[in-house]
Amino acid sequence: MHVIIIGAGPAGLAAALALHKQQQSESKFNRSSESLAPFCITILELRPNIETGTQLGGAINLTPLALRYLDALGVGEKLRPLGCKVSGIDFLSHRSGVSLGKMWPDFDSLRVARHDVVESMARKVLETSEQSEAGRVSIRYGVKVTKIEESGSAGSSEGCVKVSYFQNGEPDGKILEGDVLLGCDGIHSFVRSTYVDPAREKRYSGRGGAYSYVTVDKPGDAGVLLRDGQPAVKDSSMTMGPKGSLLTTFCEPSKTKLYIAAVLNDTAEVWKDQASKDGRRATGAETEILKQDLLNRFSGSELVGLDELVAKCEEWFFFPVFMLPPGGIWSRGRILLLGDAAHAMPPMGESTGVAIEDAVLLAHVLSRRGERSVKKLFDDYEGLRRDVIAQTYKETVALWGDASEWSSFKSVMIDWLMWVIVLFINRGGKSTFARDVRLLSLPA
Repeated sequence: MHVIIIGAGPAGLAAALALHKQQQSESKFNRSSESLAPFCITILELRPNIETGTQLGGAINLTPLALRYLDALGVGEKLRPLGCKVSGIDFLSHRSGVSLGKMWPDFDSLRVARHDVVESMARKVLETSEQSEAGRVSIRYGVKVTKIEESGSAGSSEGCVKVSYFQNGEPDGKILEGDVLLGCDGIHSFVRSTYVDPAREKRYSGRGGAYSYVTVDKPGDAGVLLRDGQPAVKDSSMTMGPKGSLLTTFCEPSKTKLYIAAVLNDTAEVWKDQASKDGRRATGAETEILKQDLLNRFSGSELVGLDELVAKCEEWFFFPVFMLPPGGIWSRGRILLLGDAAHAMPPMGESTGVAIEDAVLLAHVLSRRGERSVKKLFDDYEGLRRDVIAQTYKETVALWGDASEWSSFKSVMIDWLMWVIVLFINRGGKSTFARDVRLLSLPA
């Protein structure tokens, strides 16, 4: 079975690794035969090469669930030395300077640079390619997909999907033919917008955001205190304020580098160009405007030292935060969306893990490719995945809040509500992090 994957982000790379792992399992138990066709996997990526040494993308949180899957895919061991262990995420009140509760207090996550995650996964795919039969797993960089076509029916064994593309600016286009296509190309998915669910393209929403890094004076000490004098940033903290939220977290083993990210509750002039698809480094002039804007937004807090921390940030990166409405179409014919392309949601600590779990579940479902049509396989996947994504979406939106500036009364109400929301999420944390989609019973 030739699987074409568009996008070499966490979802696409996890899909390639999970399918390869499934193939290994089948070979071990002698299940490979003419009725259970081996996988041939081709990843098409727009970027010219593996993401290395870039600060674009910031630092992401890998939950225990994500780390379990990454361990199984052979990547977790490479990532752990690069990140910082995080024992829960503290929610802090900008208004009162107190802790509003800790999300996932009994579980250790890993906060790590996004480019380290992508690079480690990509190198594992390349390593897998070298160890496999020629052409079994491959990544093609610098690829611009221009057209997707299908022939035949996904309900029968006859048919295929064709991808037309240009690579590295070459004048002559190419065509790649496969049995299925996985759209893993993110929130601004070409696959979704041109083939699977074009109508949904008009209904996603976003907010402005920016992030920076600060080298702290003392390892593990962010220099920000709660009103009672206790450290406000032990590992990872989210300050909830009337004009936005501010994430402060350590993101590498020495705890000398602090990652700071702001997501705002309005569409101020400085953020208007952030409707663009990708983030970028702020220019010199923009940096000063941005710093002053953030100081105005987060000033007056009862958290001691918060203003000083923001003022230390000398370099800023813009990033837009987009989300899709719940539901939507995930598959059409031989094409299936995974990760943000299917269900982009607020980045509240586990979005990357959700994308990786998508891929692991799909590999499990495709273990029955010898006995079920592509349509039935995709139906099986959605039947197992929809409710989980709906619940996760509901929880993240509850923490995300709305896009309006809070009144004084609303700030007080948010403080009280956060206690309840965090308690609710923590109650479900044990079952959430204990699940393993590789063990799910597949539909009859």
